[in-house]
Amino acid sequence: MLDERLLGTTFTLKTDADTGSISLYGIHYHYRVVGLAVAGDLVAVTQVTPLELVVRRAVDLLEY
Repeated sequence: MLDERLLGTTFTLKTDADTGSISLYGIHYHYRVVGLAVAGDLVAVTQVTPLELVVRRAVDLLEY
């Protein structure tokens, strides 16, 4: 079951790897970084799929 409530959730990358895992609200998720991001960057969840969370560097997101 997909949890769309995770959209917009932010966390800080701990490594430079393009994939990894994170525990959010007590549940472990796999994530994949889209675009350029390095360890220490704040990323936001932009898409939720059955296999992973897709994240992008938070400063790259457009705000309207």
